[in-house]
Amino acid sequence: MAMGKQLQTVLTLSGQYAGLITFGIFTTFPFIWALSVALSGDPSNTWLFPRSFIPTDVSLMWFKRVFDEMPFMTYMKNSTLMTIESILGVLIVSILAGYPLARLKFPGRNFIFVSILATMMLPSEVAIIPNFITLKHMGLLDTHLGAIIPNFAAAFGIFLMKQAFEAVPQDLVDAARVDGATEMQILWRVMVPVTGPSIAALGIFSLVNAWNDYIWPSIVISSRDKLPLAVGVFNDLTGPFATSYSMVMAAIIMTVIPVLIFFAFTQRFFIGGMDGAVK
Repeated sequence: MAMGKQLQTVLTLSGQYAGLITFGIFTTFPFIWALSVALSGDPSNTWLFPRSFIPTDVSLMWFKRVFDEMPFMTYMKNSTLMTIESILGVLIVSILAGYPLARLKFPGRNFIFVSILATMMLPSEVAIIPNFITLKHMGLLDTHLGAIIPNFAAAFGIFLMKQAFEAVPQDLVDAARVDGATEMQILWRVMVPVTGPSIAALGIFSLVNAWNDYIWPSIVISSRDKLPLAVGVFNDLTGPFATSYSMVMAAIIMTVIPVLIFFAFTQRFFIGGMDGAVK
């Protein structure tokens, strides 16, 4: 009986690890392939299954050409600024909207929350035309602010912060009110410090979304020197450099690496924030 249970446990774990390894290979294959092509000095080594995923003729010339033949650092600077501004906007709006929905009682609170959640079920393309017309009247077309401001009111961010604020013990809020704290003081001095992990998780989500955003910035921004990295790289590498697949892969790798590095150092905040939001 004991041997049967041990065998069952071994088979279960083996199946789980086999599934995880298969999923890992499936998800990392595009990145590994792109890295192999970008590091290969042979421009013909661009098959779906390269002759070797570890090229023998390792070369950084494609990365050098990216810097030499396109304004990569300008795109990087634009993406960095837009991402930081987007993160701040999303956090501020989500915190200010999540707190009253979680802690204050007012007529229509549930209806407002359900309406916000309902927007998550609509495709983002639905808002393109209304947002474009609105920004045109506001004079924000071809600006970084116009490219990021529609993302500030993120339904997921509001939902995440509402759940995080509801998990805070009511005794902390009552104690602050007894001490004479206003609602804004309770929010910024009590609720925000306590829900730090959830705020960090939301910041990571916002960073990835803002860094990879392509459709809306490509519609709003027309000046090349204002383009973010995703849009600028795509526009340049589908134009005069479209035949240089190795250069395309080098640019893609350099576009992805900053996000990978950031997530590697902040994943513990992401996991902790999601746990807190679920609780």
